[in-house]
Amino acid sequence: MHDNSRYPEILPVGEDSVLIQYEPEISREVNIRVLNLTHGLRQRGESSIKEIVPAYRSLMIYFDPFSLELSRLLAMVNDTLSSLDHITLPKPRLFRLPTVYGGEFGPDLESVSQKTGLSSNEIVSIFSATIFPVYFLGFLCGLAYLGGVPAKMQVPRLKSPRPKVPAGSVGFAGPQANVLPITTPSGFNYIGRTFVTLYDPQKFPPTMIQAGDYVQCPAVSEDIARRAGEKGIEECLEIYKGD
Repeated sequence: MHDNSRYPEILPVGEDSVLIQYEPEISREVNIRVLNLTHGLRQRGESSIKEIVPAYRSLMIYFDPFSLELSRLLAMVNDTLSSLDHITLPKPRLFRLPTVYGGEFGPDLESVSQKTGLSSNEIVSIFSATIFPVYFLGFLCGLAYLGGVPAKMQVPRLKSPRPKVPAGSVGFAGPQANVLPITTPSGFNYIGRTFVTLYDPQKFPPTMIQAGDYVQCPAVSEDIARRAGEKGIEECLEIYKGD
């Protein structure tokens, strides 16, 4: 059990950043608290705050120490924490990314089937119906950390990561899932691929998906998946009606 009275912890880090930590666990409840505080701070429009970076159970605030004193920033954080109940949060968005599963696009589908005892069709059916929350972005440009892989489907990472996994690959390891924004090495188990462009460095912001959104990867034919990729990610967006 955690001593919840300790949280959130507010810790100055160096001369230009502050780390705020919640309970040491990966859960949707804790992450929502992180995202609520992130949004509350951003709503203040403080120009001396250069960046706010949320993660699973924490957020880092980077600020200009020459124009914003630490004591003033800490007072701002505490004031925001005390007024979160009065902040209007944006409605979550859902990105439905048409995905083709198995074959050359899902090289690990059969091995996941063997490890879990579920048929390939069952895995695709369960995974494609799951709506995954976006905990945060990190590690790679525009990589959304997705949670909520059903327990009966969870398998560990590959013992040896692949050196090159194509952009758009859809996979998971343990409770985490992802859709790769760029071609990269990875040790996740990849069971499908979408052709929707998730990261475009010519746009700002370069990725539409943000922390607090949701992602679903409905199963479609290769032809439909490729046509969806030609239309762009804007066509995959809708307001999330759950919760």
